[in-house]
Amino acid sequence: MNSSIFPFLVPITAIICWSIVSMVKHANGTPKGGPQQDPMLQAALTQAEAHATRLEERIDQLERILDEDIPGWRARNAR
Repeated sequence: MNSSIFPFLVPITAIICWSIVSMVKHANGTPKGGPQQDPMLQAALTQAEAHATRLEERIDQLERILDEDIPGWRARNAR
């Protein structure tokens, strides 16, 4: 091996190892001893989920009404 490469091997190896460790930590979620879930955030998520469920129910009802009143509307609008 060329001796001019040796001074760069340690920093390059350190950067590669640091990148791998960072990717593994990111893939596993929060690191050990990570922050606990915020109760306000949990409440907001629960409220958003309930709102999304209500909206899905309304869409289902509107689609049923359209199916009864305007047969074939899905085929005409599936462009």
